[in-house]
Amino acid sequence: MDSPRKTQKEISGQYQGNLGYFSRIHLGRSARFLVCFFAAAAGLAAIIAFSRRGDERFFNPGPLSASHAALVHTCASCHDKITLTGGKLTRNKFQDVLSDRFHQGIAFDPIDKNCEACHLERDKRSFAFHEPNVVQNRSCSVCHQEHRGPGPMKIVASSQCASCHDNPAIMQASAQKGMQLNWAGFQRHPHPPQQIVFDLPRPARGFTQVFPAFWDGHPEFQLKREPVLDRDVLKFNHERHFAADIPPLTGGRKLECSYCHKPDSEGRYNNQRITFAAQCQTCHSLQIDVQNPELTLPHGDTVAVRGFLRHLDSHYADLAVKKGLRQPNDIKNFVTTQMLRLRERVLSGEDFEHQVFFVADPYKPQPGMEPRARASFYGCALCHQVESRANDAPFIAKPIFVDRWMPQARFDHAKHQVDPNTLQPLDCNFCHHARQSRLTSDVLMPGIASCITCHSPAGKVVAECRTCHSYHAPASLAQMGLSRP
Repeated sequence: MDSPRKTQKEISGQYQGNLGYFSRIHLGRSARFLVCFFAAAAGLAAIIAFSRRGDERFFNPGPLSASHAALVHTCASCHDKITLTGGKLTRNKFQDVLSDRFHQGIAFDPIDKNCEACHLERDKRSFAFHEPNVVQNRSCSVCHQEHRGPGPMKIVASSQCASCHDNPAIMQASAQKGMQLNWAGFQRHPHPPQQIVFDLPRPARGFTQVFPAFWDGHPEFQLKREPVLDRDVLKFNHERHFAADIPPLTGGRKLECSYCHKPDSEGRYNNQRITFAAQCQTCHSLQIDVQNPELTLPHGDTVAVRGFLRHLDSHYADLAVKKGLRQPNDIKNFVTTQMLRLRERVLSGEDFEHQVFFVADPYKPQPGMEPRARASFYGCALCHQVESRANDAPFIAKPIFVDRWMPQARFDHAKHQVDPNTLQPLDCNFCHHARQSRLTSDVLMPGIASCITCHSPAGKVVAECRTCHSYHAPASLAQMGLSRP
C-alpha cells in the first residue's frame, strides 16, 4: 500500500528552527555571486580597455561586404565613438548611456550621418530617405545590413518594405500625413527636360494601400486602374499594321513591333522615340505622283508643303534634270506632260492642295495599283488632325510621343526579350496587346496581371520590391527638407 501523504503542517514542520537559512552566509551562494560579479566587471573593463588601446577587430561581429572592405580597420568611419572619446568616462556618463540604450534602443543617427557623408563625397549625390509622408524613417543599417560576410552586400529584402506597407496602422497614418503636405514635394522621379513623361496626379491618399507582396494584393498600376487615355493627336491603328495585306519591308521582312520600337542605348523603358524619317517614311513616303516616285512632299512643315505644291513645275524641272534631261526643250516638254497628266485628276491648284491636306483616306484602290503604291500616296489628314487657317497654311498639331509611361518604376526591355520559363522569344503582344488596338488613345501598357505571370513564386522570377522600385529620394527633396518627417 502507498504510504499516506504528509499534510502541509507536517511538511512545514521540517523547517522549524531553520527560518534564518537565507540570511546566513553560505559558501556556495557567495562563490556564485563573486564569480558573476567579477566576470561582468572583467568584461566591462575589457571593453573599455580594448576601446582605448586594443584592436577594433575584437568587436567586429563579422566580415564587411566588398563595398565597405576598405573600412575594416577604421570602425569610426561608421560607428560613433564619442561616448568613450568625448572626455573621461564618468559614472554618471556611463549610467546615462545605459539608460538611453535601455529606453531608446541603439542610436542609428550617427551611423546614418556617416553613411550620407561618405556617399555624398564618393557618389557626388545625396541619399535622402523616403517620401515625405512616412511616419517613421528607417535607418540605413536596418535595410543595408553589414557584417554578414564578404562579397556583395545582401540585397534589401521585400520584408523590410512590407513591415510598413503591410501594416494598416502605419499606412493610415501615412495617408493622413500625406494629405496635409504639398503634392509637389512627392515628385521623386526627375527626368531630362527633353523627355516626355506620362506623370499622373498623386492619388488623394497616396500610395498607401496595404498588401504583403507584389503577387499578393499589390494595387493595379495607376494608368490601368483609373484608366487613362493617350493624349497624342496622331491617328494610328496598331491592328491595321498587323494586317496580312501590309506589303513586306525591304528584303521581304514582315512588319513587326521591333521595326518601329527600337531599344535605346540602355535597352530600358520605352525605347527610342519614333520619327517619321526612321520608321514611317519607308511605307508612307508622301509620293504625289506614282509614275514619278522620286517626287515626294516635305514632312513636318505645312508652309513648306504649300510652297512645294505652288511651285510644282519647278520641282518637275529639277526631276527632269535628275532623270538625265539636259536640253531646255526636253525639260519643258517633260514638265508640261507631267502637269497635264496631274490635272486629269485634280480640278485646280486649290483642289490639289485641299486633297493633300484634308483628304482623310487617300488610299483608294485603283485598278492595277500595287498596295505599296497606294500606301505611299499623299494625304496629311490620314495621320494628322489638320485645321484650316484663313490666309495661311493649315495647322497640324505636333504628335506627342511619351518616353516614360511609368516614372515610378524601373524597367529593362533587354531583360524581357526571352520567356524565362520556355527560353523562347517573348512576343511583345503578350504584355502590350497591340494587335487588338485600333485607337491612338489606347494606353498599351501591361497591367499587373501580365507581370505576375512571371514575377511571382508560380512564375519563378524574382519579384522583390527593389526589382521595379527605387527607395531613396533625389537630393532635391533633401535640400527642400522634405525627405524626413
